[in-house]
Amino acid sequence: MSEPVKMLHSNISLEYERTPTKAARQYMDGIKQKKLVGHRCSECGRTYLPPRGYCPICVVPTDETGRIEISDRGVVTTFTVIKPDPKVSKSLSERTCRGTIMLDGSSVTTMGEIKGIDPDEVRSGMRVKAIWADKLTEEDTALLRGGWGVAGIRGWEPTGDPDVPAAEVQQMTEAAQQ
Repeated sequence: MSEPVKMLHSNISLEYERTPTKAARQYMDGIKQKKLVGHRCSECGRTYLPPRGYCPICVVPTDETGRIEISDRGVVTTFTVIKPDPKVSKSLSERTCRGTIMLDGSSVTTMGEIKGIDPDEVRSGMRVKAIWADKLTEEDTALLRGGWGVAGIRGWEPTGDPDVPAAEVQQMTEAAQQ
């Protein structure tokens, strides 16, 4: 006759600490200087912001030889005006506008809140510039792990420059998707 099986139940917790890659450290060093630093793939020419240290399409490493400084100015390609319902959201009380920004001189797009203008006046083709944070927060480093926006940038505001014509915005968007 065998002994009955004994069970012990216990909760186990594991905490993971991801050490930032060299590419991520260089990116955050650039952010501290209010610069956007990416990597361009030597094979396909795609630019990654933040840099990953590799191109997932070509499966090749990217490094300092493909380092590229990306403009902190761009063009609104798409946007949405958020009109919060006070019955649903207590944290949002005012209308806001969030958009996709194509950064100048690259095929890199990013997203962020468009500030300094009434949400009803935001339009595709509008030229914007980054609003940089005075100080980086824990939220900024969390963006490296996957988030919405760019570390160190608190939003985008109009530059006052003339809008980019709709046909050019369409061409830029199509080129970025290829």
